[in-house]
Amino acid sequence: MATKRKSTKGKGITLYGVVLGLLLGLAAAVAVALFVTQVPMPFADKASRSTPTVLLPDVRDAPDPNLGLHGREGGAVPGTGVTPSITPPAGPAKPPAGGSDDIANLIASLGQGQTPPPGSPPVENQISTPSQVATPSPPATPSAPPAARQQGTYYLQAGAFRGTNDAEAMRARVIMLGMSAQIQAANVNGTTLHRVRVGPFNGLDEMNKARSRLGNEKIETSVVRQ
Repeated sequence: MATKRKSTKGKGITLYGVVLGLLLGLAAAVAVALFVTQVPMPFADKASRSTPTVLLPDVRDAPDPNLGLHGREGGAVPGTGVTPSITPPAGPAKPPAGGSDDIANLIASLGQGQTPPPGSPPVENQISTPSQVATPSPPATPSAPPAARQQGTYYLQAGAFRGTNDAEAMRARVIMLGMSAQIQAANVNGTTLHRVRVGPFNGLDEMNKARSRLGNEKIETSVVRQ
């Protein structure tokens, strides 16, 4: 029985504590609400205050800003009502009568000075007509090409030797190249020379080809025409 009484007593104390806490919280909330509503807020107070009205002076009582521009009597200088006359610009000065006569005489004298002498022909006659213009000379006809060299019989002389053996040796070299050659004896200043002649050739082209071939073999030749 004693245990049941202690538990019932503890539950009653706890319930009283909860109720007391709720009452204290409610009282604190009411106090805060009253404080907020009664005490003026700084930002809300500034917004709620009305802007002070500034009274401007009447325009008629305002000082005249152009007071310094008026005369000493304080009033504006009235207009005289007279419109100033505008002087027209002066025109160009007329030259004196005597000056115009001098200029006319000067022009007349210049015109007379430019008159061509009676002996000179008019300018139109001095211009040459197309017929008087020198006609260009016809182009010179090109000279006829030189006549082709006459075809004839040509020989190549492969050398002149005093000894017959030297002449025969040169003739053998020429024959080995497939060309005809012969030895001709000639008396020059009392000395007998044996000339080795290659040919004959019936044209310059044939002779030049043979001469070029002999030159490749180190055989010097000279042209002989008959």
